[in-house]
Amino acid sequence: MKKIRWGIIGTGHIAHLFASDFCHVKAGELRAVASRHKASADAFSEEFDIELAFVDYYSLINSHEVDVVYIATPHVYHFDLAKACILAGKAVLCEKPFTLNEGQSKELYDLALEHNVFVMEAMWTRFNPVIEQVIEWVEDGEIGALNSIQASFNFVAPTDPEHRLMKLEMGGGALLDIGIYPVFLAQLFFGKPDFVQNQAVIGDTEVDLFEQILLGWESGQLASLDASLISCNPNRATLSGSKGYIEIDSPWYKAKSCRIVSADNTERVVSIDFPGQGYQFEVDEVNRCLEEGLLQSPNFSWEDSLALIATLDEIRQDIGLYYPGEEQAADDHHEADVHEHHHEHHHHHKH
Repeated sequence: MKKIRWGIIGTGHIAHLFASDFCHVKAGELRAVASRHKASADAFSEEFDIELAFVDYYSLINSHEVDVVYIATPHVYHFDLAKACILAGKAVLCEKPFTLNEGQSKELYDLALEHNVFVMEAMWTRFNPVIEQVIEWVEDGEIGALNSIQASFNFVAPTDPEHRLMKLEMGGGALLDIGIYPVFLAQLFFGKPDFVQNQAVIGDTEVDLFEQILLGWESGQLASLDASLISCNPNRATLSGSKGYIEIDSPWYKAKSCRIVSADNTERVVSIDFPGQGYQFEVDEVNRCLEEGLLQSPNFSWEDSLALIATLDEIRQDIGLYYPGEEQAADDHHEADVHEHHHEHHHHHKH
């Protein structure tokens, strides 16, 4: 089997973490990197010993030296870049959120099917060995009937209004960047929710700075989730069942340990000391899928990805948060009045 050759688009923080963990993957090689700035591309290729450095994203996408492309640019560029990769016949691992909304994601998955190209949203947490352990415990009935999940993802982001997280036109805000993780965890076990509620604090730059999300399911489960760009938090996750609970240690989305506590308070701890942050596991999954000729991962499928973005769309709708270019679609669905109504009751949080 020839080595699967990887290319990285973007040279920011997430690209660095990904490239740092690449030395821990089972197979495959990091062959190319692209940045719009020559200095960044050169520095990155030197740091990670990558042979090819491109100053144009599309040169990398069309390069015969690359089999699969990891897209690590800000959210707003994911759609166009993933589309170009699919049309060029390149497999894609695209950073989360896969796109800004469900419509865009559906279009890409349809296109991938049509062109017979493997595509996966980079929900790296799904492949973390600790998360795999938690799934196994739940499936084995170790905590009885799982009925409640609590999860947080909070950190204090730069307040610079020019930072991507603070810019609406960059797909900024807490939800798409970090809120996606707690929602992913809830849906991993319960599927797409039947009820969605959200309380959010909108900042001066019109992005969501902080939210508490309550999800409910007809079958009687609840998830209480929060995401914040303005608070420190232990970032733990708890799964509660009829016979005990599981706690995923902080930070739960890249955890190296978890514990199961039974109703009589006996505790079992599992620690898995893997190297790096854990980005290697999603790379292993992509390589495995490519070798098996799959178009999607059975462990984080297109359907999983679409269900996730659909919920995020609903959460945003609930707080009247739309990205540029989306308002038109909202008007077409007579949601404009909902949008207005929510803003009246909105506490704008001034810094």
